[in-house]
Amino acid sequence: MNASVKRNEAFSTIPSNRPVEVCLAIAPIPGVFDKSPLGTIISKDEAYALLRKTEKEGLVHLTGNVQVGQIYICNCCKCCCGVLRAINEFGIPASMVINSHYYAEIDSEACIGCGVCANERCQVDAIEEKEESFKIIQDRCIGCGLCITTCPVGAIQLVHKNPEQSLTPPFNEDIWLEERGRLRGVDFTAYK
Repeated sequence: MNASVKRNEAFSTIPSNRPVEVCLAIAPIPGVFDKSPLGTIISKDEAYALLRKTEKEGLVHLTGNVQVGQIYICNCCKCCCGVLRAINEFGIPASMVINSHYYAEIDSEACIGCGVCANERCQVDAIEEKEESFKIIQDRCIGCGLCITTCPVGAIQLVHKNPEQSLTPPFNEDIWLEERGRLRGVDFTAYK
C-alpha cells in the first residue's frame, strides 16, 4: 500500500501510565502529511511496530465505524478516549457506543482466577470476579480482545454475536455522518 501515515501527538499532555502519541492518521496519498505541523510522519513498518506496542500495553484499537475509507486508528486507554469514557463514566451500554460484532467469553472451568484480564487489560471494566474465576459483563464488553492475548491459560475467547445483535456499518464516512446527524435532528439536504 502506498500511503502516508502520521502519528498524532494531540494527547501528549494527558497524564497516563500508558503510552501517548500513539493514534494514527492514514491517507492513501503519498506525501499528504509532509507540510502538516502536527504529529510525526512514520513509515508503514513503524506504524505496524506501534500497533504491536500498543497491543502489548493494553490499548484498544479503534477506527471509524464504516465499511470503506478508514482514515485513522486510535489506540486508546480509558482515561484519554471519549468513546471509552462514554462507557466508563456515563454507563452507556457498549453496544450503543461501539458497533462490535464480538464479545469475550471466559470459560469458568479453565479460568485460574489470576485477574490479569480484569485488572490489567480491560479498558471498560467489563470483567468481574466471581468466586474462583472471572466473568464477562456482556453489555459492557466491546469485543476488543485485549483480555485474550494475556490470559495465561487460554480461558478467554471472542464469540461472534447473533446477526440480530450486529449492525452493518455505514458504507463510508459521509453516510455515517449523515445518519448521525439525522438521529440528532439535523437535515443535511442543504449540503448535498
